[in-house]
Amino acid sequence: MKKVLLSLAVVAALASCDKNDSIIEDLPVSDVDLKSTTESVVTTEASLDDVAEAAEYEVDLFTGTDGAAEQMAVEQTGASLKSGGEGTNTQNRYRLRYKWGKCPDIHIVKEEGGWPRTITLNYGEGTELENGRVIAGIIEIYQTAARRDNGVRTVTFNEFSVDGIGIAGTSVKTFDATALTIAVVRDLTFTLEDGTTIDRVAERLITWTEGMDTPLDHSDDIFQITGFVNCEDSDGNVYRRDITSPLIKKGGCRWIVAGEVSLSKNGVEFATINYGDMECDRVATMTTAEGSKEFYIGQRKREKRQENNNE
Repeated sequence: MKKVLLSLAVVAALASCDKNDSIIEDLPVSDVDLKSTTESVVTTEASLDDVAEAAEYEVDLFTGTDGAAEQMAVEQTGASLKSGGEGTNTQNRYRLRYKWGKCPDIHIVKEEGGWPRTITLNYGEGTELENGRVIAGIIEIYQTAARRDNGVRTVTFNEFSVDGIGIAGTSVKTFDATALTIAVVRDLTFTLEDGTTIDRVAERLITWTEGMDTPLDHSDDIFQITGFVNCEDSDGNVYRRDITSPLIKKGGCRWIVAGEVSLSKNGVEFATINYGDMECDRVATMTTAEGSKEFYIGQRKREKRQENNNE
């Protein structure tokens, strides 16, 4: 009788959930029908989110204040800054971010009165950051108005890549100068080195919690990120990624340092990823139906389920 009552309780709980809920609460992670192994999906997702945030941070770095990119473009000589000797305050701060003092080439076109304007960041065939990340290609940023006037940035990625992962598509960023937040809507396609593509449509809210007073100094920046992503890859996997505990990104670290996300398919959670407790390392913990294990962000597995290979 107790088993019957328990089953009825579960059914009632599920029936009461809103149809739009993406995660069924208080149930353990399950083994769902995916074309690839769960570990493959989890490690790929962690890698993609990592490079997506790196790309977004480049945009925020040059548009965090309305004069940041313009000041840098005026001071810039070609696409590089001398690695030695004295430079301006802006040059010295950017030199701390880009290895050998080499920063992206910056080009600005603006209408009469200053707005709207377009900023083009060209990283060439590869620009290396001090943290070892390599960025290549072009970011084009169309700005409707000043950030203090809650301007909108439409970001287009052109033959762009981060650490060899291609990124194409657009990201629309809307500023709220009072709340110090950026609402982001992304429609991006990622291409892995083996040709696998992953379409990711995302809505995120980025809160710049520290470092706003020093927009040209990335080392003290801290961002808090919330939101979700709907994903579909070329192997036929369709799933959703929800941030269940805000992700924390530090300007001086290439990795997400804290927070947790949940991966689900058709409302059933099949994995979680925990990014740790603010340590700047690439270690995260995945929990699946098989248990919990640590993995390194950026080290991806692309494996199909064995039963699919035997068909």
